Amino acid sequence: MDFSKFKVEVYDLLAVIIPGVLVFLGFWITLRDWTSFSQGIAQISASSFTALLLFAFALGHLLQEATDIAIKKLKGSRYFKHGRDHLWKTETGAQVRTQIQKERGHAVEGVDVAFDYCLTRIQGAFTKRDLFVANSDLARSMIVVSVFALAPLARIARDLHLSLAYHVVFFGSGTAVLFLIASIFWVRMTRFRVLSEAPVFHAYLAIVPEVKTAATAAK
Repeated sequence: MDFSKFKVEVYDLLAVIIPGVLVFLGFWITLRDWTSFSQGIAQISASSFTALLLFAFALGHLLQEATDIAIKKLKGSRYFKHGRDHLWKTETGAQVRTQIQKERGHAVEGVDVAFDYCLTRIQGAFTKRDLFVANSDLARSMIVVSVFALAPLARIARDLHLSLAYHVVFFGSGTAVLFLIASIFWVRMTRFRVLSEAPVFHAYLAIVPEVKTAATAAK
C-alpha cells in the first residue's frame, strides 16, 4: 500500500494524531519506564513510526468522541454551540433571521438550520473556521491527555526511588501542573469554539450586498 497517497488535513494532524501520539507515549512510559521509553523512541524505525501514526490516528478519534460525550454530559448538549446560541438572541441574530427570510421567502426553523444555511452561503469567506475548529478540538482532547498523563507521572515518580515525602511532593507538584495545563486548554477550547461559530453569521451579513448585486446583474 502506498501511504504517500494519503492526505492528512490540518484537523487530522492537530485534533486527532497529536493527542493520539501523546496518549500512546504516556502508555508506553507507564507500562515500561522512562529509560526504556527514551531508548526505544530514539531507535524507532520508519515502519514502526508509520504504525505508531496509524494507531495514534485511530486512538485520537476515540479520544475525541469520548471527550465530546463527557463534556456534553457535564456541561449540556449545547455547550459547544453556545457561541451561535448567544449571538442568535442578539440584534445580529435578528438581522440574520430577517435576511434569510427575505432570501428564502419563509422564516428559518432555528439557529442550527440558520447556521448551516449561512455556512453554505459564505463558502470561502471564512477560511479560518476549519483551523479554529481544529484548535478547539485539539484543546478538548488535550484535557483528556492531561488526565492520562497522571499514569506516566506516577510511574516516573516510582522509578526515581525517592522517599515517601519526596514522592508525594513530586507527584503532587506534577498533578498541579497538569491541572493548570488542562485548565488552560479548557479556556482555549471554549474560545476557539466561539471563534468558529459567531463569525459565520457575521460573514453571511457581510456578503449579503454582494449576493444581491450578483443576483441583480444576472437579471
